[in-house]
Amino acid sequence: MTSSLPSLLDVGLFTERREHESFDLYRAESEPPLHIGPEPDEGFYVLTRHSHVWEAATNTEKFKSGLGTQIANKRAEGSGAPSVHNADAPYHRHLRDFGRRALAQPLLEIRRPRIREIVRSVILAAPRNEEFDFVERVALEIPMTVFGEVLGIPAGDRETLVKAANTMSSVLATPEEQDRCRSELFSYFRELAAERRRQPGDDVASILVSPNDDGEQLSDEELDAYFLLLVIAGNETTRFLLAGGLEQLLLQPDAMQQLREDPSLIPAAVEEMIRWVTPVIHMRRTVTEDTQAFGLDVAAGSKFVLYFSAANRDPEVFEDPHSFRVDRTPNKHVGFGAGHHFCMGAYLARLEAQIFLEEFLSITRDCELAGDGERIPSYWFAGLQRLPVRWS
Repeated sequence: MTSSLPSLLDVGLFTERREHESFDLYRAESEPPLHIGPEPDEGFYVLTRHSHVWEAATNTEKFKSGLGTQIANKRAEGSGAPSVHNADAPYHRHLRDFGRRALAQPLLEIRRPRIREIVRSVILAAPRNEEFDFVERVALEIPMTVFGEVLGIPAGDRETLVKAANTMSSVLATPEEQDRCRSELFSYFRELAAERRRQPGDDVASILVSPNDDGEQLSDEELDAYFLLLVIAGNETTRFLLAGGLEQLLLQPDAMQQLREDPSLIPAAVEEMIRWVTPVIHMRRTVTEDTQAFGLDVAAGSKFVLYFSAANRDPEVFEDPHSFRVDRTPNKHVGFGAGHHFCMGAYLARLEAQIFLEEFLSITRDCELAGDGERIPSYWFAGLQRLPVRWS
């Protein structure tokens, strides 16, 4: 037991941006410490080293996702159909096959010109020479519009769905609030699925409701879980990546100048943004039988929390890990996870971020912070809820 270490369930640790100094303390432990959680007599092992996170993410025989991926046991993960992120093999492979087809790189590449058009129009619509909130005007609008089109959600419905999805992923939302939003979302998804079965298009929803190569189809309950995950992951994580990445570039004018002088660095800069921000701070795994892990004897039911954010600052893997370098290479970050549960939307998120930087550097001349960025109150997602900027 390591009660002297900071509580990683303290939201203030993250809103005040003190989490990485805390991760350094955890990482200094000779073995994964057991952190006492909010529920009586229950705790979880904290994995902050890159090698430990990688092992737990890739060893799906020992570390299971099916008992939940949030630290606390949640009703959303304990009833109904599992989603692809909280399912284990072989069922996980069945679910992932549908998402793999729907988010295949060639299908997304076809959309590159349209994504560029969306990104450019959002940037051009933002105010010039006056303060505005980058999160609200740009970082929210780009993924909401892009993923709304990719998924097949009509433009008029997107903002409402994103707000409901934000409630579903909030660690501060009450179970009652989440139940209400879940019911609203699932009702909407059933209507969307029925419409796409009647009139299929070239969007993700149409692919998800169609049979796979073996003639199998997702049930309504499986589609509910899939759509919910995609609405959350397709919007929040990219929003956090764009806002957090731009904030750091504005805090380091030399890095921004590097990109202006050498746009060929943009792909490497995007990878560094992913490492630096790590929008999904952690995911949980559970061992289902008595076993050994990281030199410890652990009991069945023990929770292991993979802190991707901490692993991405591990000095054993990253030189000067607390420095942001747009030319960092190699960059073996785990910002999209690892193994069988590697983020299916990683290519789309990278594509949006790369196009954003290209268009931002092309359209704007000067950009500066007009105030401090404000983090969302969460120990699960690392994102900004406000970023005041001014550009010309």
